[in-house]
Amino acid sequence: MQPISQVLQDMMKANPKLAKRMKDVNESLESNPIEVLTKPSEKCPYHKCDGTGWIWIKDWSKRNSKIPGEIDEWQEQCDCYEQLVKQKEINSKLDLSSIPTIFKDATVASFDVNKYSSREDKELATIAKKAASNFVTNYESMKEHGKGLYLFSAVKGSGKTRLVSSIANALMKVHGVDLAFLKANDLLIQIRKTFGDNAETSESEIVTMFRNVEVLVIDDIAVEKPSDFAERIFFDITDYRLENKKTTLFTSNKTIEGLLDIYKEGRVQSRIQKMCIEIYMPEESIRDQEANAENEALEKILFG
Repeated sequence: MQPISQVLQDMMKANPKLAKRMKDVNESLESNPIEVLTKPSEKCPYHKCDGTGWIWIKDWSKRNSKIPGEIDEWQEQCDCYEQLVKQKEINSKLDLSSIPTIFKDATVASFDVNKYSSREDKELATIAKKAASNFVTNYESMKEHGKGLYLFSAVKGSGKTRLVSSIANALMKVHGVDLAFLKANDLLIQIRKTFGDNAETSESEIVTMFRNVEVLVIDDIAVEKPSDFAERIFFDITDYRLENKKTTLFTSNKTIEGLLDIYKEGRVQSRIQKMCIEIYMPEESIRDQEANAENEALEKILFG
C-alpha cells in the first residue's frame, strides 16, 4: 500500500487544478494562520458568534507543533457574552421575583390607556403611565431619596397590579435591581407558617428578607381585616425600609389616608406616606372588559 503522502502527490499530478487550490490554501494559511471556525448567527447581536457567546478559533500554524501543552484550537468570548450573562441574571431575577405570570412580559410602554372608556379615566391612566415611566427613568434619583409609589384605586381590576408589574419588570431589566413581589396577604401567610413546631424558617428570617431586598412590591395592601399581627408585621418592614431609604411600591384599594381604617395605630400609614408618592388609578375595571373579550374569542372557537 502506498503512503498517504504519495497518494496525495499522485492526485496532484493528475489534477493540476486541485494542486493549485491546495497550494493557494496552504499559502493563505501560512500568511494568515488564524481561522474562525464558528459560523456567525443572527442570534448574536454583533453577528460574530453562533449565539452562545463564544467563538471557536484555530491556529493552523500550530497544527504540527511538537511543543508540549501547546494547543491549536481554543474558544474566545464574543462581544455579546457579557450581554448574555446579564440577560441570564435578569431572567433569574424575573423568575425569583414572583411577579404574576400573566404580567411577566408587561411593559410600561404597552400599558394601554385606551382600554378605559371615559375621558376622565383615560386622563388618569395617562398620568399614571407617565409617572411610572418617569419613575423607571429616574430610578437612581428616587432610590437616593428612598421614594417609591403607591398606586390607588377603590375598584378591583383597574390596572394597578398590571402597571406596578410593568414598573418592576423595567427596574430589573434596565437597572438590574433585586426585587421581591408579593401580595400583602401572602406575606402574612408566609409568616404565620413559621409559627408551627416544624417550621423550617423563622418569622425574623422572613421579615429580614423583605426588609433588605433592594426593591419590594407589596400588592393589595390593606385588604386584610384589621389585626394587631398584620399591623406589627407591616410596621416592622416599612419602618426599616423607611429608615434605610429602601424603595417600596404598593398597590391598594385604599388611599394612604384610608390605611388608618386597617392599621389603627397610624404607624404604618405615616411611614408609607413618607415613603411613597401616591398615584391615582382610574375607578374602572378593565379586567372585566378583557375577560369578556377573551371569552367572546374563545366562544367562537368552541361554538364556531
